[in-house]
Amino acid sequence: MSTANLTILGVMLLVGVASALGLYKAGGKSQKADTADQDVKDAQGALNRALAMAQAEADKPATESDILARLNRGNA
Repeated sequence: MSTANLTILGVMLLVGVASALGLYKAGGKSQKADTADQDVKDAQGALNRALAMAQAEADKPATESDILARLNRGNA
């Protein structure tokens, strides 16, 4: 093989390796994005559960002593 052919082959190999590395890194970023999306969904689910618990607490009937305690604290 001539020097020109070896040079072309070397450049093609470098481009191939660089492309493979770029695709590998892009795949990792995609996986990180999927993980972040799942984290957001998990946080939203936890927030929804906390809000449902707070709403259930607010909706439960209050006893007379609870109402008087809130009035005394000024939270009625």
